[in-house]
Parts: sequence; structure tokens; C-alpha cells
Amino acid sequence: MNPPSTLPAASSDLPDAVARVAKSVVAVVPPWRSAGSGAVWRDGHVVAAAHRVWRAPRVQVVLPDGESATAVVKGVDATTDLALLAIEGESAAAPLPELERSAEDSGSRPGEFVFAVARGSSGLTQASFGHVGAASGAWRTWRGGLVDRLIRLDGGLYPGFSGAPVADAAGRALGIATSALTRIHGVVLPWKTIDRVLGQLHSQGRVVRPYLGIVVQAVRLPEAQATTLGVTTGAGLLVTGTDGPAATAGIMVGDVLVMVGSARVESIDDLQRALDGLGVGSQVAVIVGRGGDRKEVTVEVGERTHRGCR
Repeated sequence: MNPPSTLPAASSDLPDAVARVAKSVVAVVPPWRSAGSGAVWRDGHVVAAAHRVWRAPRVQVVLPDGESATAVVKGVDATTDLALLAIEGESAAAPLPELERSAEDSGSRPGEFVFAVARGSSGLTQASFGHVGAASGAWRTWRGGLVDRLIRLDGGLYPGFSGAPVADAAGRALGIATSALTRIHGVVLPWKTIDRVLGQLHSQGRVVRPYLGIVVQAVRLPEAQATTLGVTTGAGLLVTGTDGPAATAGIMVGDVLVMVGSARVESIDDLQRALDGLGVGSQVAVIVGRGGDRKEVTVEVGERTHRGCR
């Protein structure tokens, strides 16, 4: 992060705040990539940046006391750049202290002072100071993952800081940092996102994503077609490819999708939001236009296992 131009009034307390956060920070040393950091999530489990442990079944972690341990990579989610590690051996029996988490709305103001705490592969504690550069509501990463709050830092991250917890001046952690989801700035993955994603990685080893099996592109709806379909004018989604559940249900290339369940869909983001609310194995009514007629097709929602179709 960029150095702050001014420190908060209680800057004399910052070393203590850094020290408190550092008690819950480990170095994450994969076998074939440079080291990153991680933070305690639950007893014996650590949250880290997925791009630092990608495809490694196990990694070495360096604990705050300088001791090393082995951690099993329980699961990764590339779309949110989150990974779940389980520390093996005696370290799991004496878990790291949990981070004090920030309030849900913390980190929502650009200009708020924050700091990140990383751990080097030698066990060295490292701190970086800066500000929140931008903040807003939920956003979707370029890989399609849903992040519950945008907290963008005012600069990039130093080497080893991906996976490091980012905290406010009082030492309350906002989440963990990653450099993999934007080109220039680091971002903070908030606890709400971490808990949702790691909860699935812990229970299932993967993040389950609903899937209809369609490739689409947005198209404008003529007024007459919108009237026929029973929707307002605007856009629909032209189906350019089908697979799996959609093909089985009878959705065809050339159909124009306008509704998924009760959700009006005019863009790929609309479609993704509609899918996020569906459970795998459930059935959903899909409204399409076909040859000038309105068709209702019932699709059994599948699980997405590859990129491309939605």
C-alpha cells in the first residue's frame, strides 16, 4: 500500500495494534511459488490467497513464534481468490488467537486509514500502511466471483502481502488483501465473503455454483416482442449455445431469455444474480421468446463445473 500522508491521532498505539493482529498471521510458503501470508479463520484453519497456493496439496506455514508446520490445502476458489488451509499436528491443538473482526460497515469510506500485516518465510512480521482508496457495495470479480463489499486500497501490495489481514487503526480486521483481482490496486476480501466461501470449502471442498447451461449475449427487445413476452421494453439475452440442463429442458439456440424465475434478466450480471439465488437440483421456470411466441421452460438447475456456460 502507499504510505499514508498523515497518521491517525492515536498513531502511538499503532505498534500495539500491529502486534495484536500479527499474533493471528502466518507465512504461507508453497513448494513452487513465492510466499504469501494467511490469517486465522477458525481453530486450526487459515484463510489465504488462492493464487499463492494454486494446485499445491500442502504448503508450509510459518507461525508467529517462528515454528514451521504443514497445512493441507482443503480447497480453493479462484473466482474470489480465497483458499482454506488446515494446519496439521500440534499447532492445530493450540490454535492461533482469532482476529478481532471489524463491524460489517467498516472500511466503507474512502480515505479511512488501514494497515496490513504480513509474515515473511523467515517468520519476520511486516506491516504496510495506507488508506481505503474506494468503497462501494457488492461487486463481481473478472473471474465471476461475488464479493460482498468493494474495499479497494490506494495502491498495490508489497510482495508477500497477498493473504495478509487488513485492519483499521484500532486493529480490527476488515478482511484479507489480494493483488490477483485488479490490475493495479490491492483489494480487501471482507469477512462476509470469506465466511461464505470458506464455509463451502470446509464442508464440501469446493464452492457450489448453480448452472443452467447457456451461453448468451444481450440484445435489444423491440416493443412488439416485449409485449408478447409480457415484459417491459429493454433487453433480453440471446441464447447462442446450450449445454447440460438447458439443452435437456429444450432451450434452443436463438431463444431470447427474459425471465429466470421471478427475476427479469437483461444482462449477464442480471442472469448471474438470478442464478446466485437458486439451489442446485431445484427447478426454475425460464421465459424465452421463440419465433415470435412466448415459451415457458422448466429447467433443473445443475452445478457449474467449468467456465463458459452459465
